[in-house]
Amino acid sequence: LTCTLSRPGPACVARAHSCPRLTPPRPRARSPRRRAPSPGPALAAPADPPAMSASEEDARRAAEVSRLFLEFAPKFPDAPEITAEALLRDFSARDGAYARGSKPVVVVDVRTDAETRVSVIRGAMTKRAFEERLDAGDFAAHAVVAYCTIGYRSAQYVEKLRKDRNVDAYNLQGSVLAWTHAGGELETPEEKRATTRVHVFGKDWDLAPSAFDAVYFQAPALSYVAGLVPDALKPWRWFKK
Repeated sequence: LTCTLSRPGPACVARAHSCPRLTPPRPRARSPRRRAPSPGPALAAPADPPAMSASEEDARRAAEVSRLFLEFAPKFPDAPEITAEALLRDFSARDGAYARGSKPVVVVDVRTDAETRVSVIRGAMTKRAFEERLDAGDFAAHAVVAYCTIGYRSAQYVEKLRKDRNVDAYNLQGSVLAWTHAGGELETPEEKRATTRVHVFGKDWDLAPSAFDAVYFQAPALSYVAGLVPDALKPWRWFKK
């Protein structure tokens, strides 16, 4: 190495000179090269569950109707029940009449006019028409089976009939929804024409079989209908604000 100072002294000759230009540069320590981690095998996206068949979906809906009914039924200990299957078993297709044993049965729809205009159970009467004839003494020898969408309003009505009018009344388990799942027919109230349209009150109760065409109140109309229905007939937790 040669000192590049303009005046090298003895230290340079003795190689003890600390001139930075004589000191060889120290090699820089190289940091180890880091390798990017291997991404590994790609994870497959979770597969969508297989779509249910129509029969499986109908079974799910029927089970949900039963679950909802059993959830509130204990609230009405004075409202005895009858199943849709039992009512259908004693239905006479010849004269369109129902019976409970040897006793004739009148089936009463307790829903609002907007609901019953869509359809009713075959051979059923609206509440208004029934009460007019009840006051006239037409059904003294009859049993009464009341129904609504799923059985809450009709349970209240059955208790009222039994307590205030001493009527032999029964609540239809699961009401019109259970009726459709049991294979019961619907008809238009005026023309008595068979139909698959059914009013299910609200979207949450769209639980009729897939072969039926559900109709229900939209949210704004729901509040309006709630105002028209007496408090005694308002289903628990159904009329949402």
